[in-house]
Amino acid sequence: MGLEEKRRYKRVRVSIPVEIFDILNNKYILGRIIDISAGGVAVVTNEKLEVHTPISLNFELVGMKYEKIPADVVREIEKEDKYYLGIAFFNMSIEKQEELDRVVRRIHSAFERGFVKKRL
Repeated sequence: MGLEEKRRYKRVRVSIPVEIFDILNNKYILGRIIDISAGGVAVVTNEKLEVHTPISLNFELVGMKYEKIPADVVREIEKEDKYYLGIAFFNMSIEKQEELDRVVRRIHSAFERGFVKKRL
């Protein structure tokens, strides 16, 4: 993923629960999404997931449910007994990705206009 792809989507800071399904180990992990874009999320969790681990995500953002979103761990940093994961979506339908991008842009716009706090 080049710099152009990384900056393609708006990203907003949030704090929303996420359920991560670790496909390789057939288990669920709970975490918290701390920022989101239509290309992926940053997550904080108590459990380590190696880079390149295939996963799927379940979360809700402003009333919209996102279930079984295919993704891959692209970055993992351990800090103070927490794991910070960079997660990229893959094979998400164009419709779902565009919908998520619209939601993120609405949130970003609301932040900019001061209608909501800087973090959901």
